[in-house]
Amino acid sequence: LTGLPVNGQPLGPSNLFTDLVFYLLTDGMGGAGQLLKMDKDNPKLLNQDDFVETSRFLHAQKLFFNGVVGDRTNLRQYITDVAPYFLCNFVIMDGKFSLKPAIPHMADSGQINLGPVPIEQLFTAGNILEDSYKLEYLRSEERRPFKAVMRNSQETKNKLPEEKVVEVKLPKQEGLLPQEQFDLTQFCTSEEHAIKVAKYFLGIRKLVSHTISFSTTVHGLSLRAGSYIKVITEATPYSAANTGTVNSSGVVTSVSELADGTHNVSFFKTGSEDVEESTMQVSGGVVADSTFHDTVFTIKNTTVSQNVYVVEQLTFSQEGTVDIVASEHPCDDDGVSELAKLIAGDSVITVRS
Repeated sequence: LTGLPVNGQPLGPSNLFTDLVFYLLTDGMGGAGQLLKMDKDNPKLLNQDDFVETSRFLHAQKLFFNGVVGDRTNLRQYITDVAPYFLCNFVIMDGKFSLKPAIPHMADSGQINLGPVPIEQLFTAGNILEDSYKLEYLRSEERRPFKAVMRNSQETKNKLPEEKVVEVKLPKQEGLLPQEQFDLTQFCTSEEHAIKVAKYFLGIRKLVSHTISFSTTVHGLSLRAGSYIKVITEATPYSAANTGTVNSSGVVTSVSELADGTHNVSFFKTGSEDVEESTMQVSGGVVADSTFHDTVFTIKNTTVSQNVYVVEQLTFSQEGTVDIVASEHPCDDDGVSELAKLIAGDSVITVRS
């Protein structure tokens, strides 16, 4: 599958998780090949290009599967549960199974991408359907800092495997941290592998604060699960200091004194049925324009935010639109993934036992 030479040969035994998944989904005896009606020569329900690309990533990052699958298991659930331990996600795209790296990477070399994240689509008020945008913050317990306790196996020639434990935490985390344990003993024989997985889970907990969902039209859409998108939104948060009234004589009363000049406001006039928006001219605490007399107003202080997200799910709705669910993927001012920098760097504290 991978095309990567093993012992100098293009084919042979493999310790790549992608090859294991390929075998489990296509083999008629040891896997689900008969059920899915496919084999290694005709893997019609697998995205082979993604598998090959992910194999390069696993090989370059030295994330190897050295173990056995000895018990009966729900195959789809097993792959979904194990994939994050190889910094990957198991997804279904275009009706095919796919295994994709969960962090930005270089497709040709498999190295972690420490350049700007490739943005595949931009979303603004122009292509987000009205009233469809929703933002949901993670609960506080889902963002609580922790210390990762990673269990892995260490193999020595002519000896039985020995379990090793490495504790990993992020710097500047003071006090007694709760521990969360990750058991990689069934397939991980490298401390380097275990530490990278720890950094991945620690990074997600620290960096990801919310998810978004919205609807858009099908026209011009070229996305799939794992794509990186940029979303630009505007908000006008309420502030008591920015509100006030204008009486019938044009005199302004507000919490904070309004400076002379022009202000963009939303206002409600006595006897009106709707809130209006306009530009209000203030001079010496008085508004001359009678349009604003006998009104309640608030100054519009629009903030623009633009964030990078990774697409988690795309579904077609009954209305013929596309519903998108995406999670936050923080980047620095140069557009470089903070998660990628954390995993590729050395900014963690480890304790071995």
